[in-house]
Amino acid sequence: MRISMHPELERVLKLLNDGKVEEASQVINNFEKLEDITLEDKHYYRFLKWQLFLNMGKLQESLRIAEQDYQENKSQNRHLFLIDSIMSKFFTLFIIGGPDSPIYPDSEVREDVLLSEKLLKSITQEPPIEVKLRKGLLIIMKGYVFYWEQNFDKAIEQHKKSLAILENYDIITSGLISTNLHVLGMSYAAKGELDLALDSHKKSLDLSKGSTIVVDMARGVTYSSIGDIYFQKGVLDQAIRSFEKSLKLMEQHTYPNSIWWSGYSYDSLIKVFLYKDSFEEAQECLDRFFQYLGKKKIPKNFSWYRLSLARVLGSHSRVRDRAKAEKIAKEILEDLAKTPLTYIYTNILIVLCELYFQEMKASNDLEILEDIQPLVDKLIKESERLNSFSLRAHALLLNGNISLLRLNMGDARRYLTEAQKISDSHSLQLLARDISYQHDRLLEQLEGLESYKKKEFTMSERIDLASLDDTLDLMQGRRAVNAPNLIDEEPVLLLILAGGGFLLFSYPFSDEVKVEDELFGGFLSAITSFSDEALSEELDRAKFGQYTVLMKNITDFSFCYLFKGQSYVAQKKLNNFTETFQKDSSMMQTLDKFNQTSQVIELKDFPFLKGFITETFIN
Repeated sequence: MRISMHPELERVLKLLNDGKVEEASQVINNFEKLEDITLEDKHYYRFLKWQLFLNMGKLQESLRIAEQDYQENKSQNRHLFLIDSIMSKFFTLFIIGGPDSPIYPDSEVREDVLLSEKLLKSITQEPPIEVKLRKGLLIIMKGYVFYWEQNFDKAIEQHKKSLAILENYDIITSGLISTNLHVLGMSYAAKGELDLALDSHKKSLDLSKGSTIVVDMARGVTYSSIGDIYFQKGVLDQAIRSFEKSLKLMEQHTYPNSIWWSGYSYDSLIKVFLYKDSFEEAQECLDRFFQYLGKKKIPKNFSWYRLSLARVLGSHSRVRDRAKAEKIAKEILEDLAKTPLTYIYTNILIVLCELYFQEMKASNDLEILEDIQPLVDKLIKESERLNSFSLRAHALLLNGNISLLRLNMGDARRYLTEAQKISDSHSLQLLARDISYQHDRLLEQLEGLESYKKKEFTMSERIDLASLDDTLDLMQGRRAVNAPNLIDEEPVLLLILAGGGFLLFSYPFSDEVKVEDELFGGFLSAITSFSDEALSEELDRAKFGQYTVLMKNITDFSFCYLFKGQSYVAQKKLNNFTETFQKDSSMMQTLDKFNQTSQVIELKDFPFLKGFITETFIN
C-alpha cells in the first residue's frame, strides 16, 4: 500500500530500503530547501529523517527529530501523525537502552502505548489506509512491551499481527520490519520453539539490506541470536560460524551497545569451544578478545572479558587456575553490586555455582553446598527484580537439585513442582518439558517414597540423582533439553475427589488394571493432604510401579489422572481438562451439588462428559 507523499521523499524511502544511506541523505537535504511543502510532507520528511539518522548511527539526532516531530504534531492536533512520533521515540530508546540498562522507564512505556491507543480511537476522518498503518505501529509497541514483560505468547501474537499489516506499506523501511522479525525470533526462542525462532531470524537477515551502521548492528545481534539457537540444538560448528559472523559485523563500528554485544559473542564463542573440549581454541578466542579490548581502548576489567577469563581458567584441571577463576568471579560480583545489576551478573552467579559444584565433585565434600545455596538465593532475588519467569524457574530447579544432593526429597519435589508450574503458565515449553522429565526420572529412581531412607547413597549416586550438571548446562544455553521424544501416555483412570478423600467421580479407560476406586481415592487424598500440610505446597505427581498419577487441585476438588508413560503430555491434558471445568460455572456447581449430598456422579448425570474425556485424553 502506498501512502501519498512528495516524489522526492519516495526517492529517499527507496534509497533507505536499498541501504544507500549517503544518497538518501543528499536527497533529503535537498528536500529541506523546497518551498510550498504541505504539513503532511513536513511530517513524512521528519519521519524519514528519523529513519535516516538511525541508519547513520546518530541515535541522539534520531531521538531529537522524533521529539521535534511529536511537538509539531501535538501543536497541530494531528493525532494520526502523533502515533508515528511516539513510535519513533519508542523505537530509538529501545535501541539506545540496550540489553543491560534500559533507559525507557516501564511507566513511560505504558503511558506511550495507552496514549497511542487513545489517539487511534479518536481518529474518525482519516483514510482507512492511514489508520491501519498506525494500528500496525501501535501493535509493534505492544509486542515489545509484552516481550519485556516476558509474556511471550502475546508478544508473538502482536508481532505477527504487526508484520501482516506493515509489510504491505512502502513507508515502513525494511530495517523496521527486520527488527520486528528479530524480536519475534527472540520470543520464540524464549519459549523453546527453536525452529520457529531460527526461521524468524533468517527472515530478518534476508530483509537487512546494504551495509549501514544500524543494519550491521542489527545483523550482528541477529547472528548472535542464531548462534545461541544452534548451541542449544547442539549444532556446534554452525553456532561457531554464527558468532564469528556477529563479531565481524560488530567490530567494524563503535556504536551504542556494539562493545556489549561483541563481549557477548566472544563469551558465547568461548562457551562453545569449552563445551567441545577445544581448550586451545577457547584460549585463542580469549586472546583475540584481549586484543580487541586494546584496539577499542576498553579497560581490561571489562566484565564480559573477565567472565570469559573465569570460564577458561575454570576449565583447567589445576587447582591453582580454578582458584583464580573463583577469585575473578567473586570480584566481578562485588563490582556489579555497586551498580545496577546487569545480565552479566546472572551469568557470573551461574559460573560460580558451576565452579563450586565441580569442586564438590572432585572433593566429595557436601559442605560446599553451603557456598552454592546463597548464589541460588541471589538468582531467585534477581529473577524477582527482573520479573524473569525463566530465571526463577531455573533457580527453583537448581534448588531442587541441591535438595536431592542433600537427600531432602520433599523439598526437591516441591521445588520441581513450583518450577513446573511457572514454566507451564508462561509457555516456557522446553524448560517445562525438561523439568517434567527430571521429575519422572526422580520418581523412577526412588522406587517409592520411603526407599531412599533405607539406603546409603554414595556421592556419585547423589550427583546422578540430582542432575545438577544438566541444569547448569541448560542455564548457560549449552543444550536445549535431554528429554526423550514426546510420546502420548496410556490412560488408565481418571478420578475427581472432594475434601476428605470422598470419591465424586471415576472413569476407567480400560479393564487392564483393576483398582478399587474408593481405596485408591482415599490414598490419593492422603498424599495431597500430606503435601498441603507438611510441605505447604501441593505435589503434582506420584509413582506406583509402572503407573504415574498426576494431581491437580481446583477449589475444594482434586482431579487425579493415572496413566503409564511420560508425564509432560499427560499433564497438559489434565491441565486442559481442569481449565475447562474452571471456566464452566455449571460444571463446578454440579460438583458442589453432588459433594454436598455425598453422591457419586454417574456418566448419566453428565451426559457430555464421556465425549469430553475421550476428546481430551485419547484423541
